[in-house]
Amino acid sequence: MRQIAILIGALAFAGCAALAPGPGSVRIGDTEAQVRATLGVPTMERKMATGTTAWYYATGPSGFYTWRVLFNSAGAVTEYAQVLTAANFQAMSAGASRDAVLDQFGPPMERMSFPRTATEAWTYRWMDGTLEMIAEALFDARTGSLKSIALVRDPAFSSTPSDGGSSR
Repeated sequence: MRQIAILIGALAFAGCAALAPGPGSVRIGDTEAQVRATLGVPTMERKMATGTTAWYYATGPSGFYTWRVLFNSAGAVTEYAQVLTAANFQAMSAGASRDAVLDQFGPPMERMSFPRTATEAWTYRWMDGTLEMIAEALFDARTGSLKSIALVRDPAFSSTPSDGGSSR
C-alpha cells in the first residue's frame, strides 16, 4: 500500500514538473492551444504595440524566471524565452514607458509607490548564473517613464552577515 502511495506521489510530482516552463517546453510554430496544453494558463497576457500577442509565465510570485511566449497574428509561436536576464535589463533604457517594461519582462514580483518622491518601483527577482539577484525598475510616477533599473544581489540570499561580518 505504501509503495502505491509513493508511486502516486511521484507521478503527481512528474505531472507538475511537465507543466513548468523551461527550455524546450515550447517550440517555434506551436499554436496557442498547444502552449496552453503544455504550460497551462499564463500569468499575464498582453497585446504589444507591435500587434504581437505575448503570454508570460512567471514562476511564482517571488520566482526567478519569467518565460515569454510571442505569437504572430495567426496564433503561432514566434519566440519563447526566459526574459529576466542581465542583458535584457541593461538594454532597457531610461525614458521607456511602463508598457515597454511590461512588454519586455512581464509582471513584477512587487510594485511600490513613493508619493513624497513621486516615484514608483517595480521589483523583479532573477538569476545571474548562480547568483540570486534583484532588478529594481524605478519610474517617475507623474510621467510613467523609466528613470533607471538597478541590478543588485538579492539580500535574502546574500552570504554577507547583516552585521557586516563583525563578531562580538
